[in-house]
Amino acid sequence: MRPHPPLRYLWLTLCGLIERLLPRAKNRGAWGERWAVRLLRAEGCRVLARNARPYRHGELDLVAKEGRCILFVEVKTRQNERYGRPLQAISLHKRRLMRQCATHWLAQHHLLGKPVPFRFEAIEVIGSPGHGRPILRRIRTLDMSETRAPELF
Repeated sequence: MRPHPPLRYLWLTLCGLIERLLPRAKNRGAWGERWAVRLLRAEGCRVLARNARPYRHGELDLVAKEGRCILFVEVKTRQNERYGRPLQAISLHKRRLMRQCATHWLAQHHLLGKPVPFRFEAIEVIGSPGHGRPILRRIRTLDMSETRAPELF
């Protein structure tokens, strides 16, 4: 569907802005995930999967293993904390998707129902590509309750 001719200029401008902004956000997210992987490896974890899609409606940013414990890690990257901490962006809907994805991932790897310890974590990455080392915060136990936003530690 094309807009009315007088709105064409506005339409093209808007499309151009979207095309320029989306790759930056995706690049920043991928950059943040690479830093999160470095952090996990430096702390002795083994990364099992990146951007795993065990469930059609969701994605697990990172799946790692620390000792015997499986970690399902959500990585949130922000340029700064002007609008709050990255952890605050993990909504109730996202936490539900993480639980569903984790269940499917465990089932696909024949671990569902077995005594395998697992937990949900988050890693906050604050910074942007080309501006040096970011601030990294690892939240080792992510609050997965249904009734409230994740707590800040």
